[in-house]
Order: sequence, then structure tokens, then C-alpha cells
Amino acid sequence: MSARAEFLAILRVGLRGASARELEDVIADYTAHFNEGASAGRSDAEIATALGDPLILADELRAELRIEKWQAAPSVRSGLQVIAAATALGVINFALLLVAAPLLMVLALTTIIAIVAFAGGGVWMLFAGASLHLPGGTYVSLLCGFGLIAAAIAVTALATLAGRLLVNALGRYIRLHHQMLPRSRGVGTPT
Repeated sequence: MSARAEFLAILRVGLRGASARELEDVIADYTAHFNEGASAGRSDAEIATALGDPLILADELRAELRIEKWQAAPSVRSGLQVIAAATALGVINFALLLVAAPLLMVLALTTIIAIVAFAGGGVWMLFAGASLHLPGGTYVSLLCGFGLIAAAIAVTALATLAGRLLVNALGRYIRLHHQMLPRSRGVGTPT
């Protein structure tokens, strides 16, 4: 098996989970790198060495694809995939992950509890608040209920924005990290 065929086969295996279109685009790009190198008089082995380890390259490309998926259609699942990709690439230091992850989990849990408390308190005030006999009567109970529900919506919106900002920043950091890796020695950076 030639160095080109071996490199592309390993890259293909490393990109498992990518769509057929994404996989073929990546394979076409790297085939073009081999063709350019061959036209410059380089051997397939030299080009494969210059491109680097295809499994590491596949991990980086999979992270890029996950970032693109997140940016195209942000969801909790795609956001978690970006975070998992960053962890797998070692972009997020393990020690940082041990400190930051529990803090973020506590913050997320606190936010969820606050949202549920505001929403539950608001609904309760709407339906049972009049029984409290507050000064101002039913109107005060209704206003309090709507205010608490609005607070739940506001906290949910802020938490969603903060989560998106965090994942977007992580995606930019992964891309910056990916661009700074010394991978190509005279072949050209993969596109």
C-alpha cells in the first residue's frame, strides 16, 4: 500500500461519524495536497510525513466539523460535542477542566433551580396568590405572578446567551489552536 493510500485510509477511518459529503470533501482536499506535492517532485511518503499523523489530523478536522455544525444550528447536543472535541484535543487542560467543570455545573444547577422557583412561584401567585390577602388584592397577586414568570424567562434567556457565548468562545479557541499547529512542512496547509 502506498503512503498516500495508507494516509487517506487512516484519515477516512479517523473521520468516522462525519457525513458522507464532509468526508469526501476532506479526502478530496488531502488528495489535492498529494497531487500538488507530486507535481513538485515530492514522494508520497514525504508528503504524508509533512502532513502529520492522520489520526491527529482527523481529530482536529472532526472538531472543526462540530464547530461548523454548532454555528449552523446551535443546540445543546452540538454544544456538548464542541466541548467534548475540545477536551479530546487537549485544548482544555485537564486541570482546568477539574476546576472549571464543577463550578460551571454548580452555576448551571443554581440557574435551573432559580428558573424553576421563579416560574413555579409565578404560577402559584397567579392561581393561589389571592388567598394571601395582600394589600392591593388580586391585582397585586397577578402582577407578582407575571413578574416572577417574566423573571424566569429573563434568567433562561441570559443563561442561554451565556452558554452560547461560552461555546462560541471555545470554538474560536479551538480554531486558533488548530491554525497554530505546526503541521505542514512545505506542502501547504490543508483547506
